[in-house]
Parts: sequence; C-alpha cells; structure tokens
Amino acid sequence: MIIPAIFQKDFEEIKKEVASVEKEATLIQIDVGDGEFITAKSFSEFEKLNTIKTSAKFELHLMVQDPNLYLDKKIESVESVVAQVESKNVEVFLQKTKKLGYRVGVSLNPGTKTEKVAQFIPYVDFVQFMTVIPGAQGNDFEEGVLDKITIFRQTAPKIPIQVDGGIDEFSLAEVLEAGATNIVVGSQIFQSPLDSLKHFEKMAKESREYGHEIKHKIKKVGFFGGAGWKPKDEAYIHAFETAKLLAGEGYEIVNGGGPGVMKASTEGAKAAANEKGVNPRVLAVTYYPAYKHKNYEGTDPLNKFDEEIITTDYFDRTKVMLQNTDLHIVFKGGTGTVSEFGMTWASSRIHEGHHKPIILFGSFWKHIVKEFETHMFIRPGEKELVHIVESPQEILEFIREWNK
Repeated sequence: MIIPAIFQKDFEEIKKEVASVEKEATLIQIDVGDGEFITAKSFSEFEKLNTIKTSAKFELHLMVQDPNLYLDKKIESVESVVAQVESKNVEVFLQKTKKLGYRVGVSLNPGTKTEKVAQFIPYVDFVQFMTVIPGAQGNDFEEGVLDKITIFRQTAPKIPIQVDGGIDEFSLAEVLEAGATNIVVGSQIFQSPLDSLKHFEKMAKESREYGHEIKHKIKKVGFFGGAGWKPKDEAYIHAFETAKLLAGEGYEIVNGGGPGVMKASTEGAKAAANEKGVNPRVLAVTYYPAYKHKNYEGTDPLNKFDEEIITTDYFDRTKVMLQNTDLHIVFKGGTGTVSEFGMTWASSRIHEGHHKPIILFGSFWKHIVKEFETHMFIRPGEKELVHIVESPQEILEFIREWNK
C-alpha cells in the first residue's frame, strides 16, 4: 500500500491535501511534530480529523518527546498510530493505545539500532523504518536503512514493515525488495497529488509482480572467491585492486568475513580510504557453526569489516550475500566458489532477473563457460548474465555503463 503523508500545521491545509488524494488513498498519514523531538511543530488537534468528509482513514505518526501527552481516547477517523522508539514512555503508550482500539506501530530513525525494537514487538502490529532524518519532507534518502530492513525481515518475518521518508520512483523498488509492506510517501506525492499517487501505486504493483524486470543501479558489490589465497597470490591481488578501485569510487564492498578473497576485498577498500580520503563501508555476511568444521574457513580476525550480518548456515550466508548486493564478482577459487557461482547464476535468472549481473574475473572463465555451453543445458538469456573481465578497470567501466 502507498500511504500519502501530510506534514502541516494549518488544519485547512490538511483538508486541502486530503481532498487531493482521497480518491486513490485508503489510508493517509498525518505527521505530528512537537518542536522538541523534531524542530518543527505541526497540527495536533486530532478530533478535528473527524470533521473531514472522506472515505479514507488516518494514521498518526507522533514524532514527539512523550506520545502519552497526545492521545487518550479513540478518534473514529484514526485507524492507526505510530510512536518513535526514541521517545519517552513508549511501552506504556503502546499498551494504552492498543486498548483504545488503534492499530499501533513503532518507528525508528535511521541512526537507531534495530535491536531497540525488540522490546516492543509484543505490543505492535507493524514496525516503521524511517529512511530520512525526520523533521521535514524532502530530506535525503538514507541508503544504509535498506540493510536494516532486510535483516529485520529475516529475524521477524511475521511483522509487517512500513517505510517512511525520501521515497521516489528509484528507491521504491529497493525498499520493496528489502521487505517493505507499506510505503509512506510525502513530498513526492504532493507535487502532483492524484497523478503521483496513481503512478506510485502502479510502480509498486509492477515491482511486486515483475520485480525481475526492474534494473537496479549498482551500489553494493559482492566479492566471491577462494578463502585460501594469500597476499602474493594472483586472485588475492586482483580482489584487492578491484575493491580498492570500486571503494574509491564510492561503491560498498560486501564479503563473507573470512580470509582469502574476502579479506583482500576488505583490505582493498581500506587502502582506498587511506589513499583517497574516502570512507568506504565493508559489510560482512558471516556464519558461525556450532562446532569447528575442518573444511570451513570461518571468519578471519584480520578481516576488519565495518558491519556484520550473521546467518544460520553456509548456504544461508551465500543467499543473504546475494540479497544484499547488486553486482557479484567471482574470482578464482575452489568448490565453495563453484557453489557460490552456481547460486548467483541461478538466482539471477530465476529470482532476481537481469538486474543483478555477474562478473567472472579471469580469462580462464571463458573455457569454463564454453564447457557449460557444450555439455550443459544453457537457456536463452542465461549466458548474457555473466561477463568475463581481466582487469579491475573493466569492472568499473561496466558499472558506469550499467548505471547510466
């Protein structure tokens, strides 16, 4: 569902904006600021909402210091209420508001850790992720929240996810792919209300039904390859130089947190930070078995990644890496690399479609792909998903061309 958001102080302005979207919207969010939690102060005479003649229902998003000061009875036109996890006495408010007959949710700011939501799960009907710094419509979309949404979806799959802030036609598909159920849109809707709302609804429908045809821009790059390579090995050097080049251009590096190609990509990103003064982000997708496996490399204490997603097993680790990356680079490796290549190739065709390309690093891949064509059943379009390169610069040029 696309939910238009209204942030106004004047009630007459609220009425005008409701009238501009009510023919398409079933739920309209009213943003409430107290001048303290956020600097802006807005409309708070909620009973007046009952006087607006509309078939749409309202949702109140309370961006206030203490939500308990704002709502103490049921307002018929208000269906749901969202409180910020950073506010005071949130648990008391949620329990009280739930008893009044509202659907209740909690919202967290981009800088708030997802773990803070856990204590409120027993009381809420949904969780809202803010993808902008709250306070005014039109603030910049915070890309880092997408990872939080993905992780929360995996840890609490039954809780509906609502996303609010900075959503445009480019980020819409990304938040839906990350796991959003409902999307709150403010300034992008009210530039041309009815047409914009129809447009967003149409795009959301197409994204859910035909997501495999949506071409996402490449922002996060996954590194796959042998864990046994050392700093003097060719594959290690290639991974290091590739990560250094891409991180220097602002791309996020993602690896499995282990040694070899994984460690090389982290070190390459850190080298870009030292040489170019950039602040690259390295995400590691890891797995910790219950007991030591002789043939599993595990994590490497010298792989100094910035953020970690912990998964349940080896294959889950690969799946989550594929979900959290836009481009997959496969370097020389062993049987583990073969399995990763197979999963990304199958996933890109079956589940992800043509918007997550695969780079095979090294001329030797030409012989491997040729053998697949000769002896295996390669469907039309599958070979076009893989691109063989022999230098980091070719990868950068590929990304630039893809992102045009």
